[in-house]
Amino acid sequence: MLKQILEEIKKSNPITIFRHQLADMDAMGSQLGLSTWIKETYPEKEVYNVGFPSPVSEKFEHSIDEVSDEIIASSLAIVLDTSNASRVSDPRFQLAKRKIRIDHHVKIESFCDLEWIDDKASATCEMLPLFFKENQIQISSKAAQYFYCGLIADNIRFSISNVRKETFEAAGYLIECGANVLKANELNFSISMSDYQYENMVRNRSVRKENCLYSIMETEDYIPYQSYENAKDKVYVLSGINEIEIWALFTHMKDSNLYSCSLRSKQKNIRDIASSFNGGGHECACGIKNLTIEQVYEIIEQIAQRSK
Repeated sequence: MLKQILEEIKKSNPITIFRHQLADMDAMGSQLGLSTWIKETYPEKEVYNVGFPSPVSEKFEHSIDEVSDEIIASSLAIVLDTSNASRVSDPRFQLAKRKIRIDHHVKIESFCDLEWIDDKASATCEMLPLFFKENQIQISSKAAQYFYCGLIADNIRFSISNVRKETFEAAGYLIECGANVLKANELNFSISMSDYQYENMVRNRSVRKENCLYSIMETEDYIPYQSYENAKDKVYVLSGINEIEIWALFTHMKDSNLYSCSLRSKQKNIRDIASSFNGGGHECACGIKNLTIEQVYEIIEQIAQRSK
């Protein structure tokens, strides 16, 4: 499988690289890292990063390329860090003559010609560096920096349950290639004053039920501080409490009467709960969209029972 992917990259031109909607740092890091390596290794190739803007994409210059339908239709499309076709941040990937998917989420559907999925990996930015390392490929410090940023973002600085021996092997390889650990930490984890104030509000609104903790945030709560896209990602501020096994952030979706949910757990499997509300993700980290307020409280009841 991995040799097939490498051969497809070698023989294809143009290449379009896609990420998931509302791209996080793993999506951005894997996309920019892979495109950088391809451009540097095969300078004759046309390589395009495709996807709509997100708060994370705005941290990088030139993270989005304009590309025509005709170019996509003639390209090899590589879809990164995306569990299902509807989540790809530009449905035009389906036009491509050949499609590859590289992802670390639990497989729920197939939508590409070649699919490399490792749901034991902590990030797509773990899988790709291991691929380069195993094939004795040296990447540039620029590419390594992108991958390292995505790696430590998705595994929250090596602190979640799916961190494994290979995770540290990937990190070591990237540091050997020139990744700057300090800069990656600053880019991922330094926050603005408005972030700080909003995070305190999320904590102040939190409610404990059994061994779970949750906050429900309304539009008027986050609009003075930041966008919905940023606000919905603040679930991590409810983590790290000894007595709490499961935590959740419910955020009123922009221009809607519905809520999104970011759901996290120390060790208990919560993916089945997310799936029952048309969400998904990993065993201990899930997301759900388009919830009514009644469904919000149904989820709270279920995670409270699961947290005992």
